[in-house]
Amino acid sequence: MELASRLRETEVTRAVQRGTMRESVGEMHIARLRAGIATLRWLERNEAKIKARVAGATS
Repeated sequence: MELASRLRETEVTRAVQRGTMRESVGEMHIARLRAGIATLRWLERNEAKIKARVAGATS
């Protein structure tokens, strides 16, 4: 996850530097990527609680 995130950020940064992507678009992509990573980390930390809640709701 970390490596893929860093690689994608590097790709976006290079595209901005080459002029093939506007800076504002690059910033948006990076913000979305970071938000996605933060969400995945939250889900990982709360996996047991989520599964317990789902199991309770479907019983």
